[in-house]
Amino acid sequence: MPAKKRLFLLHTMPFVMNQIIAPLEKDFLAAHPDVEIQTLLDTSLLADTMAAGRVTPSTAARLLSYVQEAERAGAALLLLTCTSMGEGMAFVRPLVEMPTLCITEPLVEEALDLGTRVGIVGTLPTSPAQIIAPLLAAAEKRGLTRDDLTIAVEVVEEAFKARGRGDTAEHDRLVSAAILELAQEHPVDSIIFAQASMSGTVHADPGVPVLKLGPSAFRAAGKLLAEL
Repeated sequence: MPAKKRLFLLHTMPFVMNQIIAPLEKDFLAAHPDVEIQTLLDTSLLADTMAAGRVTPSTAARLLSYVQEAERAGAALLLLTCTSMGEGMAFVRPLVEMPTLCITEPLVEEALDLGTRVGIVGTLPTSPAQIIAPLLAAAEKRGLTRDDLTIAVEVVEEAFKARGRGDTAEHDRLVSAAILELAQEHPVDSIIFAQASMSGTVHADPGVPVLKLGPSAFRAAGKLLAEL
């Protein structure tokens, strides 16, 4: 029996790992019996990125060490589930042979498929930039410029604080209000939740698709692994 391909997941929040990603893992493994999933978790990566307001060289080096460890452990692919760490992958990718995937990358493709007017709602100030960078890169590959895109951003830091207190209802209320306000004030074709921690949010219907991190990344991971 051939060995299963190893998909490594790198997390920075236990909530995301347990509440958002775990159900997706179950469905993914049922659809891909030739794959096994291994998990890495380091909350300090996000904590230090939040404190600095960016991914520092030191944090990027630690990210590299995790990717290298996964590669040495036989990973076929590593999926980073933290949007705030996304810019660190620009440092990591030239230094490893193993393919890597950021959770944001498949999602921005879905947004561009829906149109060039994109709303982004986050609960961390570092997160929207990690959506905008891959969004612009994906747009460029489609022959679009920055001027061709309309990007509206809302950051609701109080929602992140509510999540930290365990007040999910208040988190969801604040995020829901933010997407309704964004949709009312800006003509958008879609709204992206900028963090995987927001993917389980119960929210009102803003009248446009709300794209959430997770499902598109697993679909992309399945396609990449099938090609290896």
